[in-house]
Amino acid sequence: MAQPRSKPVDHLKVLVIDDDKVTCNLLETVLQLENFQTASASKIANSDIIALLNQEAPHFLILDFHLNGEEALKYIASVRNNPGWQVLPIIITSAIDRRRDCLVAGANEFVLKPFNWQEIIESINRVRARVIEQEV
Repeated sequence: MAQPRSKPVDHLKVLVIDDDKVTCNLLETVLQLENFQTASASKIANSDIIALLNQEAPHFLILDFHLNGEEALKYIASVRNNPGWQVLPIIITSAIDRRRDCLVAGANEFVLKPFNWQEIIESINRVRARVIEQEV
């Protein structure tokens, strides 16, 4: 399935996947303050990520590095190997600095926890600028 682009670029949608519901809620609140539409999931299996992307049709993804005991590298690979989602911008978050591994695996950005909210907003806005460029 091709990545849907029916939403105006001023109302980009972000999908947050983190197994900590509090983190999901905080990220969604920050994103909504920045005028993003949001959706989140706190439990997902690697085999379900494409179905969730197809259901939510996000413009980009914020993904925790450790999900349900698995590393996000599997999730990144699933997204990058899917023709409909391979260019979806991905921001990975983690309390352990796995920046290099995540970027090599195909993530676009990496933000270390605990969040510096300004840093995550800057990362989000860098991704937003790239998405808007692609839309034009």
